[in-house]
Amino acid sequence: MKAKIIKGLKWFFNSYIWLGVLFLVADIVSKNIIVQNQDNIRPDGVVLIPNFLRINYLVNKNIVFGWDVFKNADANRIVFVVVALLVVAGILFFMIRKWDKINRFYKATMFMIIAGALGNCIDRLFYSASYLNYVDPSTGKYITGVVDWIDFYGVWKFNFNVADIAVVVAAFMLIIYMIVMEIIDYRNKKKKEPKKVEDNTKVVSKTEQEKNKYLKENENKDE
Repeated sequence: MKAKIIKGLKWFFNSYIWLGVLFLVADIVSKNIIVQNQDNIRPDGVVLIPNFLRINYLVNKNIVFGWDVFKNADANRIVFVVVALLVVAGILFFMIRKWDKINRFYKATMFMIIAGALGNCIDRLFYSASYLNYVDPSTGKYITGVVDWIDFYGVWKFNFNVADIAVVVAAFMLIIYMIVMEIIDYRNKKKKEPKKVEDNTKVVSKTEQEKNKYLKENENKDE
């Protein structure tokens, strides 16, 4: 029994499911702390590093980077949830089929992306306007959406959250990893290519050999 538990724990650790769970829990907890303490945060936020970083409560009703695709909060929410769940389902389907062939790095990044997608889906599906208690500055109405609270206001105009961090960091890691692997594959292929050896030896055809033999024989006769 103890051996099975240890084996299960090793599998869980090596699967990196725990990493996705960690990001998802951190995202949910941090958002709820921000929502419940919003009166101490708005309107100017809590400055952590002057002209660079602050905690600033914001509810994003749009899809991403303030992109209001359908000019309708409900439509944007439906599209976001559907697309996010399809992405999660696609990643899980791929990972289940290729589990033994996927290395730990891919598993870690995939679970980070899943955690990020689910984290923002939870906001749109389960957080009501009355709970969020956030008024849309453009309409003056209470809205639902994704809770964003990390604000690099000195260098970046968009707020984000832990779920966004998980997705962005995972995507960045994948890009770097693929570039490095391409470089390694290229170098390995170059090493396996046979080296070209310069051969200065003149290749003489059979006809030329016979011609040389005939000239040599006639030369001997003349002598």
